[in-house]
Formats: sequence, structure tokens, C-alpha cells
Amino acid sequence: MASISRQSCLGYTVICLLLINVVLFFVGDAPAPYRIVGDALGRFGFSGADSDTVKGDDVSDSVAEPETAHEVELESLKDLCADTTWHKGLWVHCHSACGPNKKSFCMGLNNARNRVQTCVRLAIDAGAGVILPSIATRDPNHLVNTGTDRSYCPDTWWDIASLKDTMQTACPQLKVEFCPPEDKPEIDRVITVPFRRYLEASHHTGSFHTLVDAALADANLSVNDVSATDPLVIDFGDTYIGWNYRESGELGTIRKALFRALPFNRTLLDLSMRIFERPQLRGGDFIGVHLRGESDWPAGFGTVQTQMAQYVEAIEHIAAHPGGSGTRTVFVSCGDRGSIQTFREMLQPLGYEVYDKWGLLEDRPDDLQIVESQRFDQKAIIEYQVLVGAKYFIGVIMSSMSSMIAFARTVDDEHDFFETYIYPNSSKHGLTRSYHDNMAVKGNMLTNLMVINGHDIMDSFP
Repeated sequence: MASISRQSCLGYTVICLLLINVVLFFVGDAPAPYRIVGDALGRFGFSGADSDTVKGDDVSDSVAEPETAHEVELESLKDLCADTTWHKGLWVHCHSACGPNKKSFCMGLNNARNRVQTCVRLAIDAGAGVILPSIATRDPNHLVNTGTDRSYCPDTWWDIASLKDTMQTACPQLKVEFCPPEDKPEIDRVITVPFRRYLEASHHTGSFHTLVDAALADANLSVNDVSATDPLVIDFGDTYIGWNYRESGELGTIRKALFRALPFNRTLLDLSMRIFERPQLRGGDFIGVHLRGESDWPAGFGTVQTQMAQYVEAIEHIAAHPGGSGTRTVFVSCGDRGSIQTFREMLQPLGYEVYDKWGLLEDRPDDLQIVESQRFDQKAIIEYQVLVGAKYFIGVIMSSMSSMIAFARTVDDEHDFFETYIYPNSSKHGLTRSYHDNMAVKGNMLTNLMVINGHDIMDSFP
């Protein structure tokens, strides 16, 4: 009897272990909503985990070795800030020389975001605090005009509170201020350094610090003449992609840490998740498409007709693949409803259901009203999370929005997505990258971009 009892216990134990493994197997490989929604939330700081706060200059060493890529990135940021010589009272005020006082950032959503992230990195290089300016509004009637004489604070687009919290933890020496009245910091001493144009060399480790030292020397000053009681502002104007993470050896560390530190406006992301959770999108089991058919899109970046033709071919390829069989649901992000309808008419005869944010919110009038009340770029944020969470994604590489989505979807991958799937069979000279398979859709099946010959910004983006 004892022998039978022991065998029974052993049998029960084996059965329990098998059941646990089965559960883990299905949870780990489950499509949606469990794994896909969880991954989408985790990419943007919705993990719900609390983090310890480090105050002042008290940066404590990590006791345990970092276990995740995110922890490695944060440790690299902590190390960078710990190794930086900081100058209390020294501030960097970035802008793009546009807006009502010529002290705002401008350009589109993700171009302006690049300026924010770049400005933070430049300030760290200088050992200074950072002052983030207002954002110039886009003309709703002429979308290509992104630098009107009206502006609003950057927290309209991004979660600046989250940025400050992350910096307080990972880089407490860096002080972050934003949107001073009329974009004029309340500091009397201001030194303006030369404006950096788009095609000029980006900064890298030590170069901005050298620029600041030279500007101070030209004014017969040094960092020793700056203090908390006698502060000074470095006024730095710049257009775009002002920091080279590749040259600085930071592509897989600091670039990712700063990317995670600056999520979009939480209210807009919450609305995006409500769209993502609509039953028509099958808990994430759909193909997300970013279609650029708006009036501000240059034809040289890939016409909307070319995009649609290539996207249809890519969608058919995904649907025919064993891993994508049965995927007949498509969500299209585009600011032009006519382009969406044209694309829908191309896909419906092939057996696809094509949705957009307007159709998904028809029975949610309150949410639809919120969407309609947003400016062009805020509407992009509302669709952003939907595309990041989609099982499959197709975009166009010349769009900073598409590139941002591709980066966000693959930020946790072991190997860099662009190096592994986009850049093969291409060559780069200066900023310009040429593809042997120009206008083709490339990727890893889950995340895909239509490649186009032109400027490659990823060494300095996002």
C-alpha cells in the first residue's frame, strides 16, 4: 500500500507539473489579448511596477546584476550621469527657431519628439539642466506648415511628468523644466550658440560639452563662473537629428533608455487603448497599416498609390503564411479618409475587413467626439498605440511615425530590427541610404517597412 501511495503521489506531481507547463506554454504563445496587449502596454511604461526614487546627487550602485534589457539600459543611463561632471546653475534651452517667439520646437509629431529626446541627451553631455520649449502648432488647412505663430506646452503630446520621474530615478543630477512663460527662461544671463542645420554633423559624446565651453570662453567665462545663485542659459537652436547614438556607442543603451523615458500623453494613449480593445480588432490579431496619403506627404517619399500597391502585396503574403493564416482584419491609420476608402476598396474583394478609428468608434460617440476635437498630430498619437499593439504592422520608412512604430515594436528584440531586416542589400553615403530593392516591403513578417532611397535617420532617432 505504501508503494502504491508513493506512486500515486508521484503521479499527481507529474500531472501537476505537466499542467503548469501546458498553461505556461499557452500563455507564452497566446496571441491576444493576453500576450499582445501585455507587450504593447509594457513598451510604454504601463507595467504598473513602482521604482525607487533617487534624490539629489545620491546615485547608489545597483546591488543585483541587471536582468532585463530595460534594466541594462537604465543602468547605462545611471552610469552616464554618474560619470558626467555637472554644473549647477548651467541650463540648456533648446528650440527650433520657430513659433511665436522663435523659441519653439516645430515640425511634425515625431520630428519634434526627436528634438525633445535629443535636447535631454545634449544637456547630459554638457552637465547642465534642460529647459524644454513649447511646440508650434501645425496649420490645419496647410498641414505642411508646422511652424505657425501659435504654440502649446509639450505635455500636450508627451508625458513630461513620466520623463521627469524617470530622470529623477536614473539621472537625478539632471533637472528638467519645460514651457517657461513665452519661452523665456527667468534667467538673465543667456549665451546663444550657432544654430545647427539639418545636414550639419550631429553631436556625439563630448562634442556639445566642447561647444558650450567654447561659447563660455568667447564670453570670457567658464563653468566656474556659473552657480545655482548665478545661473546661465545656453540657447541652442537645432532642426532635427542632433545627436548621433551610433558614433557615441549608445544605439542599444542610452537611445533606448531615453526612448522609454518619454512616452506619449497618457490620456491620448488611454483613448488609443480603448480603440485597440474594440472587438473588431480581435484582441490584437490584425494587420496594422500606416498609410501616408495626407496633403503634407511628399510624392518622392512614396506616393499613396505606390504604398497601397505594395501594402496589398505584403498583406496577401502575411495572410498566406502559416503563421498568419486566417488573419483577414486590417486597421488603417491615415489622416485622409478618401485614401482609406480607396485602400478598403482594394482589400475588400480579397476578403479583408478594413477598419479605421472613425468606424470603430461609431457606437462610442463620446470617444469619437474626443478624437474629432484633437489636432492632426494628437490624432496620430491616438492611433499609435493601436499600431504598436497589432500582431502585424506595415509602414513606410520615410515616415518618422512608421519608423517610430517599428522601433517601438522591436525595442526589446535581441538584435536591432533595422540592421537585421531593413539594411541588408543597401548602402549608405552620408545620410543617404540606397536600397537594391527600392520600394519593396521588408521586415520580419510581424513588423515591416516599405523602403525608399533617401535619408536614413536611425543613427539619431527616435
